[in-house]
Amino acid sequence: MADFILYQAYGNPDVLNEALFSILSYLRQPVGARVVVYTDNPAHFRRVLGDSAAVEYVPIEPTQWQAWRGEIDFVHRVKIEVLIHAAARYAGNLLYVDTDTVFVQPLAEVFGALGRGERFMHVGEGRLRDGNSLNRKINQALQQDAGRTVLAGGPIPPDTQMYNAGALGLRSTDAPLLAQVLTLTEQLHRLYPKHVMEQLAFSVVLARAGVVRAAAPWVYHYWNLKEIRPVLAELFAPAGPRPLAAWQARAGALDVPALAEGKAKFRQNPGWRRAVLRWLKRDWRMPAVAFPAL
Repeated sequence: MADFILYQAYGNPDVLNEALFSILSYLRQPVGARVVVYTDNPAHFRRVLGDSAAVEYVPIEPTQWQAWRGEIDFVHRVKIEVLIHAAARYAGNLLYVDTDTVFVQPLAEVFGALGRGERFMHVGEGRLRDGNSLNRKINQALQQDAGRTVLAGGPIPPDTQMYNAGALGLRSTDAPLLAQVLTLTEQLHRLYPKHVMEQLAFSVVLARAGVVRAAAPWVYHYWNLKEIRPVLAELFAPAGPRPLAAWQARAGALDVPALAEGKAKFRQNPGWRRAVLRWLKRDWRMPAVAFPAL
């Protein structure tokens, strides 16, 4: 059974650079899966990756990206449509990752598990009942609705585990589940229009179908590190063709998990302490990175 890693990367150059960095982190490992990038700008990737046989591009026009947002005009609905499109086009194991990810371990175990019918999301983020504040607000909205909205598949109980959708692993034969996710996402977004409603739909539908495993040991999702975007722009700034090994050497100078964990550790300080540290100019800041010359 063939293995595929899927990205959607369009529009914002910062997002394209994140995807490039993520792909480079995969290509440093033993490569067994085909990388498929849904994008409006294949040239942005080819400038760095060249004509790598491991990477394929699916060009998508701006009108299609907008259509995939649907009547609810929800940016994360696009993710579901990309997976539905990929499941119809690529037979095998599908691992979707957001652009702001890096691969930290070889993926043989993940694809082996997918081949056995197991499914993945990035990491658990707690139950709706007693998870983070947004989880609790979503649970409150669901309970206040009290069944007035007939949700696809039935009610969503307070003990539902919310998983982060920065990584999603399933098989192309799971296409019927993706259709359920799409329907439930639209219902949930109309009920409570928050940015995580597609990941709640994935969490619900995949858990109903079986056990959901965490992809976090293999995929690091640095959603909390937007400060890295200017650094990635600097990384990929040099013009002209360069060997892939030279780009890999530049990318290797950037330890994204360490940076993200450093920021997260600072954020764990109480608010008063963070304010004092900022006043003392000892708050967390993105350190300078010395990239090797090309």
